[in-house]
Amino acid sequence: MGVFSDDNRQITCVYNSKATTGKQTLAYITASEKSVLPLDISTEQITGTQWAELAERLETNLCHLINSKEIAGDISSFSDSDCITILRENPSALKGAIVFTKDKAKLITNPSKVLEFIDADTSEISKP
Repeated sequence: MGVFSDDNRQITCVYNSKATTGKQTLAYITASEKSVLPLDISTEQITGTQWAELAERLETNLCHLINSKEIAGDISSFSDSDCITILRENPSALKGAIVFTKDKAKLITNPSKVLEFIDADTSEISKP
């Protein structure tokens, strides 16, 4: 079991409220009327364990979560520990928003792409 909730009915959004992409992604999810757990990394510290779990859910390494334009140097050579430090101390380095449910996770760089999390349940509704 991970450190994040695995509630099937909840969408978790890890975002930076000071970034347009993060704010817009959260707005899409909030408007859906689904249960949302927002984690704003500009005001809340995410632990190293939580960052590691997010990368695992996304099936990527931590360096891929970092916007290279926000960091001086070649991030591909950074260790996971370096990446965690960057993300904790510089929330604007997060490439987008991380959105996940129990079974699905995605790094959202285009806010409208979050609709796949919102529309997932509508396929089960019968059409008149």
